[in-house]
Amino acid sequence: MRPTHIEISRSALEKNIAVFRHIAPAQRLIAVVKANAYGHGMQLVARTIEPLVDIFGVAFAEEGAVLRAAGITKPIIVLMTPTADDAEIIVTHRLDVAACSLDVVRHFARAAAAHRQRVRLHVYVDTGMHRDGLLPEEIPAFIDECSQLDSVELAGICTHFARSDERDCTMTTEQNRRFATVLDQLAGAGYHFPLVHAANTGATLQHRATHYTALRIGIGLYGIAPGETAAPLLEPALRLVTMITAVRRVAAGEPVSYGTHYITSHPTTIATIPIGYGDGYSRMLTGKAECLIKGKRYPIVGAICMDECMVDVGDDPVAVGDPVVLIGSSGTESITVRELAERLGTIPYEVTTLLGDRINRVLVE
Repeated sequence: MRPTHIEISRSALEKNIAVFRHIAPAQRLIAVVKANAYGHGMQLVARTIEPLVDIFGVAFAEEGAVLRAAGITKPIIVLMTPTADDAEIIVTHRLDVAACSLDVVRHFARAAAAHRQRVRLHVYVDTGMHRDGLLPEEIPAFIDECSQLDSVELAGICTHFARSDERDCTMTTEQNRRFATVLDQLAGAGYHFPLVHAANTGATLQHRATHYTALRIGIGLYGIAPGETAAPLLEPALRLVTMITAVRRVAAGEPVSYGTHYITSHPTTIATIPIGYGDGYSRMLTGKAECLIKGKRYPIVGAICMDECMVDVGDDPVAVGDPVVLIGSSGTESITVRELAERLGTIPYEVTTLLGDRINRVLVE
């Protein structure tokens, strides 16, 4: 069996959920598990935390269908703008949808009527991000039209913040003001929604006025604070580990890996580990990455290959079968997702979601 695997900590997931429950004890918690739970394993994570959360959030209808097939029974919201072609999947798998197109909603209504069901809509308000949703001035007419459809239920209303993970809260405050104005106008017209959700992880941590009746927790669920936010109580849930599969002594002046970009400056020991860019361990980390062996940092040298990397361990004694940590802790040393993101010039979200399906995920305590 291939030794490269990802460990997902049950206790870390539980602790992180408890952190957000403490921040907003009266709000319902939407656990966002899209994109394979940000690389953590969607089915594994969802099964583990279902008793602890209220609702799941996914990007696409197909992800919701996968969760239903995995035995998830709690509500699931499709958060990205769906298409008319999604109607059958959404209805048959009892998925909620973010709604901002009347034509698409009518398709959903017809599909729901054919199954003698109702489709649950979350009206998506574009308050300034300009990616999805309807502008505030379009919302009243849209809701009036939706309310006339027998097979439609107005289950929620939502928006999404563009900069809630930054210390500068100007845009978040303005977006939230626009959202609150829409809610007030709709309340005056007699429309009230069981679920009102705007706060993502950043807003949950920094902007209490955005909490409303539910929180959408994505990256924070996995123990990673987004952007410029600080959340020291969160605990990373993912640990990426492998083991040494080959050890060789290499003379000074010898090349290592493709392109011969790395030349040994002195006699040294090179260890091979079975992980590469085919697993989502980016080739852009070439010359920048390190790993942990027996609690000590070592450089990953030469070009990162599709399936393997090489590690320069100097004169230290290592052996085939020794564990290697690429994300996580070993002894007193730790390599974090944020550290890798900074070395790549990207964000932690991308580092974990890049990790591919051929890496087995296992649940640990």
